[in-house]
Amino acid sequence: MRGGASKRTVLAWVLLPAVAWLLLSARRYLIPAARTAYLGLERSPLAFLLRLPGVQWLKSRVTYIPESRVLALMDAFVAAGVSAWVAGGWGVDALIGHQTRRHYDLDLVVSDTRDNLDRMERVLARAGFRSGIREFNPGLAMPLRLNWQDDAGHTVEVMPVTFGKPPFTDRESLFSRGIIGGHLVPCLSARLQVTLHAGYEERVVDVADMEALRTHVDQAEWAPPG
Repeated sequence: MRGGASKRTVLAWVLLPAVAWLLLSARRYLIPAARTAYLGLERSPLAFLLRLPGVQWLKSRVTYIPESRVLALMDAFVAAGVSAWVAGGWGVDALIGHQTRRHYDLDLVVSDTRDNLDRMERVLARAGFRSGIREFNPGLAMPLRLNWQDDAGHTVEVMPVTFGKPPFTDRESLFSRGIIGGHLVPCLSARLQVTLHAGYEERVVDVADMEALRTHVDQAEWAPPG
């Protein structure tokens, strides 16, 4: 009996690394495919399915980027002289000062100068990210979205912008400093967050983010002037 138990234990220790490798490999390829499918559904008549609680829960558990990864990337951007600001859900949490939910990706607004984009790409490549889906949505304040992903399925969505074009005209009111994991990070101002969210159809998480922003951040900081 003991011999059989020992053999099973040894077999388990041999198989566990193989199973872990298979799961990580599957994650590497399945998450980009799932993202493509998700984006396709998001623009289709079946988009209502994505708002089901079960789908949202599964998405937050399978595809997310942790605080430690965000901080490591932001430190690397600062060290490389990259002009980048945290946007999206992580940007809202930075303004609030603590994490309110799990985030599917890290949204970054960056200056679209060639030198800045080159530095940004080098930082992401050194961190193990590869360039992926490229989206262009005419009519939005940030029409170009560049998606980068690493082998663990962590996603960074980069949105290059041209300063001097609305709504990126008054730089003093555009950007702020927020807190992620107790560390200061550059992020979009509350006012710019609200302005950008008003430019497209809101998802469930967008509504929650804006409500959290209005609840935790002083109205004078996010309300439009006048």
